[in-house]
Amino acid sequence: MRVSAEVTPHHLLLTDAALTGYDPVNKVNPPLRTGEDTKAMRAALAEGVIDVVGTDHAPHAAQYKDTEWAAAKPGMLGLETALSVVVHTMVEPGLLDWRGVARVLSERPAEVVGLPDQGRPIAVGEPATFALVDPDAVWTVRGAALASLASNTPFEGMRLPAKVTATVLRGRVTARNGEVNS
Repeated sequence: MRVSAEVTPHHLLLTDAALTGYDPVNKVNPPLRTGEDTKAMRAALAEGVIDVVGTDHAPHAAQYKDTEWAAAKPGMLGLETALSVVVHTMVEPGLLDWRGVARVLSERPAEVVGLPDQGRPIAVGEPATFALVDPDAVWTVRGAALASLASNTPFEGMRLPAKVTATVLRGRVTARNGEVNS
């Protein structure tokens, strides 16, 4: 039987301490957990017990997040910040190297969902699919500046390392410097 386990970037970085103010931007399912749980998830990812990082990207419109806690929809943005959060929580402390990042964010997810033409090295004669990353970049997350249609990021104002500068899907540039190409 094929078995896989996933963790989200926000569960690698944020703890239930973010819930004390009942800010709906931090409402997510499963809920944020303790610092000890966060450490355990990082260790499990480093050891390969957890083999995938999935963004759980949930770009809810403001009216669904800018409301009282009970009425707010669970979920948050995760796509544009995923690589940076994984670098911050896993690479900087030495739990994963860049090869490991490629494995948990690209290779293994493609294997799990059965996409044989994704998540692997570029092959001669085939359209390229890759993300171009500036590993030395440091940037401040601003929800309003993200390419998503929503801005509900729990990472608002955080300074994070590494930045995806472009994405290419099957030979076509899909995003460059934070702008989506249509």
